[in-house]
Amino acid sequence: MTGVIVTLEKVARSPAGVPRQRIWLEHRSRQEEDGHPRDVQLRIAVVLVGSKTGTLNTAREGQRVRVTGFLSRAGYKGDARDRLQMIAETLVLLD
Repeated sequence: MTGVIVTLEKVARSPAGVPRQRIWLEHRSRQEEDGHPRDVQLRIAVVLVGSKTGTLNTAREGQRVRVTGFLSRAGYKGDARDRLQMIAETLVLLD
């Protein structure tokens, strides 16, 4: 997925001491749905864990990135059970 960083949060540590950093990514594209063009826009939390947090040392809000990873629940209680976040496996700064 590609998108623009709209919010770049500070690195935090899990209770086990593992660094975690979250960004909010805004994606916009045009996809085809049942043979018709459709504009797609979404905002999703992307979480970097461990050494991957170093990828964002030079990142800035407004910067385009390409990220790969997998989707996960944002939490296990309340509304977080119904929200998705992407856990990043790779993140490349594009500009």
